[in-house]
Amino acid sequence: MAVYGNKRALSAADGFDDIFEMVKAATERSLGMHRAGLTLVLGDIPNSVGAYHEMGSNAIVMNRNLLRIVEGVSRSKVKRNSYVFMILLHEYLHSLGYTSDHQVRKLCEQISGEYLGRGHMAAMMASAPLDRFFPDLGRFTLFRDKGEYETVSRFDSSSTTYIA
Repeated sequence: MAVYGNKRALSAADGFDDIFEMVKAATERSLGMHRAGLTLVLGDIPNSVGAYHEMGSNAIVMNRNLLRIVEGVSRSKVKRNSYVFMILLHEYLHSLGYTSDHQVRKLCEQISGEYLGRGHMAAMMASAPLDRFFPDLGRFTLFRDKGEYETVSRFDSSSTTYIA
C-alpha cells in the first residue's frame, strides 16, 4: 500500500522541494543513509549532462534547458515529476559519496523500484535513455551557454530550521 501512496504523492508533487523530500525518504528507507543541507541550482550546462554534483560541495546543479524541454514536450505531470525525481535521486546518491555512475544507476533503479514500484516510470528512467520517455528530446539539442545560474529558494526545506 505504501508504494501506491508514494506513486500518488509523486504524481501530485508541486515543485523540487516536495520531490526531493521523497528522494530523501526513499533513500533512507532503502539504504539507511541521509544527508541534509543541499542546495539546488538550475544552470546553463551542456544538454548532454542532466545534472551534476561536485564531490564535497553542497550543491546539485540541474540542467535548466533540459528541464524546460521536458516540461515543454510532456503533457504528463507524472512524467515530468518522474524525471525530476530520477535526476535528484541520482545526484543525491553522488552527494552521499557514491562516485561510480554505473553503481548510482543501479541504486536509482533499486531505490525507485522499492519506493514507487518496479514498473514505475521513474524506476525505468534509471537505466533507459531519456528519449525513450521524451521522443522529441532530440529536436532540442541546441545549447547556448549563457553562464547563468539560479539557486532554487525552497529546496531541502526539512533540513532548515530557520527562515533565511
